[in-house]
Amino acid sequence: MNKNNISIVIPAYNEELIVNVLLEEIKDCFQDIEDHEIILIDDGSENLLEEHIEKKFKNEKLKIIRNSFNIGQTSAIKIGVNSSSFNIIGLIDGDMQNPPTELRRLYDIFLKEDLDAVVSFREKRKDNNYKIVLSKLGNMFLKFFTKSKFKDLGSSIKVIKKECLTSIKLDGELHRFIVPMLEKRNYKIQEFGTKHNFREVGKSNYGINRLIPVFVDGLLFYLSNGFTSTKRYSVGKIAFFLFFFSSIFNIFVHRNPIFVISMLALILSIFIFALGVFIEKDSNELN
Repeated sequence: MNKNNISIVIPAYNEELIVNVLLEEIKDCFQDIEDHEIILIDDGSENLLEEHIEKKFKNEKLKIIRNSFNIGQTSAIKIGVNSSSFNIIGLIDGDMQNPPTELRRLYDIFLKEDLDAVVSFREKRKDNNYKIVLSKLGNMFLKFFTKSKFKDLGSSIKVIKKECLTSIKLDGELHRFIVPMLEKRNYKIQEFGTKHNFREVGKSNYGINRLIPVFVDGLLFYLSNGFTSTKRYSVGKIAFFLFFFSSIFNIFVHRNPIFVISMLALILSIFIFALGVFIEKDSNELN
């Protein structure tokens, strides 16, 4: 594999005030790498990012892909990876809290080591207390479901072989599960501390509503062993548990509330199992 290249994928939403600073720093950090490109995913920003990008950055090394509406960070990353030309992918957010200099440092480490991925953890978070608490809570959920050995699963800076990224599931909000999914596939990964900046312009879209996808995807991750097993076996585990629960409590048929709960669990188990079979069938037809 030719290692001296990189496709830098940047999902961005409403970052028109900082995008030129970001592109300038990336240009300075990677100008000595001839085979590099920047893939900027404008994820349905209210103002077209392309209209705010200075002319000097609009060249053959910059690809701008505009989503007509906000589809989320995971799907934006997937679009960027699928549009990339090189076999090494660099991931970084568009808000400048993660310095491009740190992405370059991880890239240099990647080149020196025989690794599939180099990921980061934020050494000193520069966020408000509300976001730090939510992020730590989300990271706690992630580590509980995934049993990952890595410190900071929410840190965005990563350098990964393209073939590794295309081998994992990227939909919903699964960008937070990239590292655990790579772990489950036995890829060689190392983690390094990186600097983290205060957000100088714009506003964060991170809120308590982000914890719900973490919990749901975390449960699915656990049931499917990191999405390495089929969907029907994942939902089948839930269906089997509900069926077992229903069977036990049906013993207490004379106690109406427990009987009603047991029957509801039985119905749910049958429904979920049927749904799992349908999902698997539908997925196979699409493939």
